[in-house]
Amino acid sequence: MTRQKYDDSANTRWWCVFGLVTSWFVAIIALLAGAACLYVEIRDQKAAQIKMSHKWREVLPLGLNILVTLLNDSMGYIHACSLRWSLQREGKLDFNSNLRLLTASQYSVPNGYIPNFFYLAGIVLAYGSTSLVFLSYNPELARLLEKEKLYESDDINGVHINAIALLTFGCGFFLQAIITNWALVRTDIPTWSSNPLDVARACILDDSADGYRVKQRQGRCMMSVHYANEDAMSLRPIPKQRRMISAHPHVRRVLYLLCALPVLAGMWGGGIYGYLIKGSRNGIYGRSWSLLPVFTGTTDANCVTKQCTNGTSILNMGWSASGTAGTVGGVFLIIAFQSVITLSLHCAELIVNLSRDEHIWRKLIGPRGTNGHYNSVYAAFTSWQTIFLFAMKAGVHWMFGLAINLQYNLGVNMHPPQIFYFAGFCLVAALFGLFLSVTRPKGYLPASFGHIRTIADIVDEWADSGCMFWGVKESPNGTNLGFTGTSTRRLEQPDERKFYGGQKDYGDSRVTISEIPLDVISPVEPPVPGGFGVYPSRPAQVPVSPPAQQGYFVPMAQHGQPHPQAQHQQGNYHTYAQWSHQGHPPSHAHSQPSQSSTNSRYSGNSAYSGYSNYSNQSTEPFLQGYRI
Repeated sequence: MTRQKYDDSANTRWWCVFGLVTSWFVAIIALLAGAACLYVEIRDQKAAQIKMSHKWREVLPLGLNILVTLLNDSMGYIHACSLRWSLQREGKLDFNSNLRLLTASQYSVPNGYIPNFFYLAGIVLAYGSTSLVFLSYNPELARLLEKEKLYESDDINGVHINAIALLTFGCGFFLQAIITNWALVRTDIPTWSSNPLDVARACILDDSADGYRVKQRQGRCMMSVHYANEDAMSLRPIPKQRRMISAHPHVRRVLYLLCALPVLAGMWGGGIYGYLIKGSRNGIYGRSWSLLPVFTGTTDANCVTKQCTNGTSILNMGWSASGTAGTVGGVFLIIAFQSVITLSLHCAELIVNLSRDEHIWRKLIGPRGTNGHYNSVYAAFTSWQTIFLFAMKAGVHWMFGLAINLQYNLGVNMHPPQIFYFAGFCLVAALFGLFLSVTRPKGYLPASFGHIRTIADIVDEWADSGCMFWGVKESPNGTNLGFTGTSTRRLEQPDERKFYGGQKDYGDSRVTISEIPLDVISPVEPPVPGGFGVYPSRPAQVPVSPPAQQGYFVPMAQHGQPHPQAQHQQGNYHTYAQWSHQGHPPSHAHSQPSQSSTNSRYSGNSAYSGYSNYSNQSTEPFLQGYRI
C-alpha cells in the first residue's frame, strides 16, 4: 500500500457535503413554503400571518443571517476548492486563497464567469431576503403617516409571511446548491485541506496537473512572496516581514471597497436626517436611538419639524407593498441595495484567508511547529479572523435589514439611527481588513501569505507526519553561504548579520558572497535628494570611481577578487547600467544581454529604482551585480 504523501482532509469534505445537503433541504423547504403562502394569499386576498412580538420580529432575521452564513460558507468552501484545483491544472494558481466569485477558470465550466455570476446572485438573494420574510404591523406608524385605513381591525398583533421573500430565499440557496453540486462532481480535488502547506505539497505531487506541477526553485530559501518574480538572490533575514497589502494584487482594491461602505452609509444617514429635519411629509422625526426601531405613537408637541415622536425616526418611501406586484418591487429594490454589501463582504474573505494562511505558515517557527493534518472546519472555528468575519457578515446584513425594510401595507421604510449603526458596523469591518492588511508578520521566516511557489521554494523537506520546523541548515554545495529549510526537528533561527539562500551560478563569472573580501565593504550613505532611491538598510556596497550620481554599484569580479577600480571611498556609488551608459563599463563586463538586463534591473532607470518604494520593510539582496 502506497503511503499517502499529503493530507486529503476527508473529514473536511464530509462536513462540507453535509452543509451542501442541508442547503438543498433549506432551498426546497423555502420554495415549497413560499409557493404555499403565495397560493393562500392569492386565494384569500390576504397574506398569511403568525403571532409574534415586534422585538422577536426584529431579532429573528439575525438568526436567519447566521444560518445563511453557515450554509453559504459550507458551499463556498466546496466552490473554492473546485476553483483552486481548476486553476492549478491550468497553471494559473498563484495563491492558496482567491476571490472565488471574481476569478474564473477557463476550462472548468462550474467556475466560469456565468456560473460565478449566478452564484453571486444566489448569495445576494439569500442574504437580502432574510429581513423581508416577516413583515411587521405598525398601526401607530400608520396613524402618524395618516395611513391607518390600510390596516384591518385584526392587524394589531403578529406579522405577515412574505411569500415573495420566501421564494427568493429559496431561489438563492437553490442557485448556490446547483453550482456547488456541479463543481463537486466535475472537479477532482486532491486535498480538501485549507492548510497552504498541504495545498503546496499537493501541487508538487498532483499527477493530474503534470504540465503545471510546482517545482522548487533553488537559491530562494530567504525570498518571501514579495520577491516571487525576482531572480534568485541571497538575503539577510529581518525580524518583521513585509505587509499583505504589497503581497497580493487584489488586497488594496478590496480595502477600497470596504472603506467605501461606511462613507456611503454615513452620507445616506445624514441625507435622510437632513430631509426629515426640513419637514418631510412622509417622515417622522424621532428622539430614540435604540438599537432596535421603536414605534410608540406618542407625539411630541415641542417639535421643529412636521411631527416628532419619542420613537425612532423614519422616512416612508411611499412604495406601496400591498399586492403581489408591490411586494415584488419592494423586495428586489432592497436586494439591489444589499448586493453591494454582499459583494464587499465576500471580497473581505480574501484578506481573512490570506491572514489565516500566513498564521498557519508562521507556525513553522513556533515552539510546536506546524502540522497540516487537521480538520479545516475545526481550524476555521478556532481562527479568530474567521470568527470575526463570520460575525461581521451576519451582523452587517442584519443591521442593514433594520436600516431599510419592508413593512406590511406601508412599503419601504428607512430608519436613520439604524443607518448610522450600520455605518458603524461597516467601519469596524473596514478597520478589521485594514489591520490585517498592514500588520507585519513577526519572525525571520519569509512571508508567503499562501503563495504556492514561495512555499515550495522555502520548504526543502516535507514531513509525512505533517509536523515541521523551519530554521538554519547546512550550506548547500559545500559553500559557506547560509541556507535555511525545514525539518522534523527544531532548528536554530538565522542570524540577522548573515546572508542565506545563494548558490553559485557556475555558468557565470560572477562570484558568491563567500568569495568577496570583507575589507571592500563600506558603509552606505543616505540618498541624495532628486537622485536614485537608495534603500538605507541594505547591506553596504562597494564604492567605485569615477564619481557619479549617487546610486549603487558592485563591480564584477573574477576568481574571487574585487574589481581593480574598487576603492575605499565614501559615497559615489554607481549602478552597472549607469556606468555602461556613460561609456565606462568595467573592464571584465560581459557583453551578453542577459547579464546587462540582470544588473540594470534594480537600477534607477527601472521600476524598482533601488527599492526606494519598499522602505525598510523587506529583506534585500546582498550585492547588486552578483547572481547568487
